[in-house]
Order: sequence, then C-alpha cells, then structure tokens
Amino acid sequence: MSTERRDDGHDRNAICLGGPCHGLLTHIDQDIGVLVVPVPRRSPDAPEVCARYRITRERVRYCGQVEPYIALRWADPPPPCSCGA
Repeated sequence: MSTERRDDGHDRNAICLGGPCHGLLTHIDQDIGVLVVPVPRRSPDAPEVCARYRITRERVRYCGQVEPYIALRWADPPPPCSCGA
C-alpha cells in the first residue's frame, strides 16, 4: 500500500471512505483484508496516527477517471460517546 501523493494520480486505485482519512486516494495490491492507513498530519508536530480500513467489493467512479476506485471502508470502531448518554 502506498499513500504518497503524486501529481499524475495514475497509480492510485483506492479511496478511503469514512473516518479520519475520508477521501484519501491510495494504491493497494491486495483484494481482501484490512489495511492500516496513516492519517494525514495537520502539522509537522502532530503525532503519527493510523486508522484501519477494510477493502470492499464496492467501486466508486470519479469524473475524468477511466477505472473506478476500490472503496476502502473505515473499520475502526467509533469513539465512545462522551455526552453521558
């Protein structure tokens, strides 16, 4: 898996849906499983954090792209409710 950003965009074949990496384009070489994706840092001092994404059979079309992206769905559990409910 590669999350590096390139100008040409031709090597990216998957998109993260949901969670902290929503919309991030990446490249994957496997058909099934769960991937650990580095969450983009908001500043250079921010700690490195990762999120888990599950590879799905779902495909997402995007304008200007011939091939659809593989949908990666956020697999981490939602944070516990802090509202006291």
